[in-house]
Amino acid sequence: MLRTPLSVPDKNNPKLLVTHPRLEVILNILQESRYFKKAGKLVLRKVLQQGYLLHLKKDEVLIKDGDTMPPEMFILVEGTLDVMSQEKFILRLERPGDIAGEMSVISPGPRSADVIAQSDCELVSFPHEVFKVQNDDELVPVFYFLFAHILAEKLKLTTAQSMIRKNQRVHSSDKPKVAIIDVNESDRMIIQGALYSEWSECEPVIYADPQEYLDSPLDHRFDLLIVDVQYPHMMESELAAVENLINALKVHGAPIFIISNYCNNSLNRLLLVEREIDEFLGKPYSVFDLKHAMTKFRIWYYKHRELDRVERAADTDRLTGLANRRRMDEFVSALLTLYPDTKQPFSFIISDVDNFKFYNDTHGHQMGDVVLATVAIVFAQNVRNGDLAARFGGEEFVVILPNCNKDAAIKVAEKLRKAIEDEVIPHQEMQPTGNLTVTIGVATYPDDATDVEMLLKKADDCLYRGKESGRNIVVAAEPLHPQE
Repeated sequence: MLRTPLSVPDKNNPKLLVTHPRLEVILNILQESRYFKKAGKLVLRKVLQQGYLLHLKKDEVLIKDGDTMPPEMFILVEGTLDVMSQEKFILRLERPGDIAGEMSVISPGPRSADVIAQSDCELVSFPHEVFKVQNDDELVPVFYFLFAHILAEKLKLTTAQSMIRKNQRVHSSDKPKVAIIDVNESDRMIIQGALYSEWSECEPVIYADPQEYLDSPLDHRFDLLIVDVQYPHMMESELAAVENLINALKVHGAPIFIISNYCNNSLNRLLLVEREIDEFLGKPYSVFDLKHAMTKFRIWYYKHRELDRVERAADTDRLTGLANRRRMDEFVSALLTLYPDTKQPFSFIISDVDNFKFYNDTHGHQMGDVVLATVAIVFAQNVRNGDLAARFGGEEFVVILPNCNKDAAIKVAEKLRKAIEDEVIPHQEMQPTGNLTVTIGVATYPDDATDVEMLLKKADDCLYRGKESGRNIVVAAEPLHPQE
């Protein structure tokens, strides 16, 4: 590792600093990163001037598990670092401004993980001396101010991730639904047999070809997906095809269990870990290992269903059982917090029960409440795991769809519209249109809006246009920058 001071005292004048040639470049790079974009340039420069420039070659170890050296913190400028624990991949640091080693500053002691250069890297290193408070030292307090800011941002990210994960828990008391996607008939039968043996109450949905699932990924709401990601006649390269299938599986926000020859390659397994696949098993496999995995998923399902029931009580609208406005606001805020890292679009659906005032005035508020509760049930049953259905107020309902682009959101919205149209609701034939229906507006972030307020307004404007167009329709927002 080659260390070069980012700053050294000028011998002729100790109060002045002679900067490293890379300092301004690094300063500009880090100011665009998540943890430092809100830091003043002067503050960040003072902090960087206490650090050292560090270069790592590919496969070189930055931090070693069990190391008891004095605490040292690192800021990634260029390259990629892998965090490993007991030779298992934990996470990848690949964005400028990512931090490593900060836990040793908070709680000095033996390091608990390896940090290894996945590629050639450039970092800024802060040795343990800068963490020692010296009398009359004006720079250390500035450093600690920025360090506290970094930890606060990390806490904000962790809280947002926790909010998203919590919403991916089981929502209903329906039978758990499991997708089995495998071209091999023998493997499908073995997997289905293991499911019946270890999780008899679940309902399997069989796909003999992944393309069947890819053509209509939202036809069902799955609680577990069991998939072989390799299949004949892939239209793309293997890596692109696997990535495409995994992205389509993730729309459900449910655990993914990959059983495939693909898992027998160590680099492929690493890719699956990076994509946050919950479990994988190579072929051929033992039935014992298969059943063991099924048991784990069954336990996970019921544990999280109970946790979901308890935790949702305070965030639920009493009449409809859907999320309330407070929880909706927190959920959208979490998606916005994570977007700079995930770059995953999310969509906002807002719906309004058509001619609801007429129904209320004609049949009374008690029957009006029955309608609202019925619409809520239909919405809850027709969204994906991980989506958030909420009562927005009065007869308005919203659905927030993480990791969902405009086209997919329109499909979900149309599914909801059709489900309400087909629902049998008391006295619906007396409505002005001869049925009880909903009108829906759809907007997607960031295609249609630069902030939450604009996103809500865009969706609401679409809802209004739908009402003006005759109701019982889905209207989607126009993007801010239409493609040529």
